[in-house]
Amino acid sequence: MNDDSAHVFEKDHTHDHNVRECHEESSSARRRFLLAAGAGLGLSQLRAGTAHAASSDETFEIYDEDTHIELEEDGAALIQKAYDLGYKYHREHGGCCRCTVAALQDALDMVPKHPGMFRAATCLDAGAAPGRILSCGCFTGAGIAIGYICGGENFACRDLAHSLIQKVARKYQEEFGSVLCDDAIKMGNCSKLTGLTAQWTAEVLLEQFTDYTPEAQ
Repeated sequence: MNDDSAHVFEKDHTHDHNVRECHEESSSARRRFLLAAGAGLGLSQLRAGTAHAASSDETFEIYDEDTHIELEEDGAALIQKAYDLGYKYHREHGGCCRCTVAALQDALDMVPKHPGMFRAATCLDAGAAPGRILSCGCFTGAGIAIGYICGGENFACRDLAHSLIQKVARKYQEEFGSVLCDDAIKMGNCSKLTGLTAQWTAEVLLEQFTDYTPEAQ
């Protein structure tokens, strides 16, 4: 079993008075992730070591509260896929943070497959510091994915990103008592924990940006 822990999930204590006003842009159904087709950006190829071109952030428009994405696949199946990939990637490669990010990228089209997001997660597992009293790496990976797709640029509003990561945090608190690695690791299986976190995050994202609801499935 890989004993992964994570980077500290930093609370927001300061500088709120310097944060610029939230962008209040109206958004329509066109606001969705559009990544150029045929670019050969499958992360499975990247992780297998095959050559590919890097994608560009210029093709991605940050989601906001008005973003709506038409769900073309079964939501429950996508959530299960996120779990399965998270479990598989961690079992085969290790690194709870990066494997959570990878599972979300490969399970959900709404999560960009930009390789920089996966790369940013590579040093945030195994505690990222001595001991297991820091946030679970899987939870940190969830935050990377959420922050990327709906976080603020240029000190813009962060409310939506904060709201969504707190929903994942509540899943952790209900299941393990906290988001700390030392608590989450007690379940005894980091691969399963990676799968669960990818599953919970996928559900949170689908509920926010699509018509998916657990009751409707």
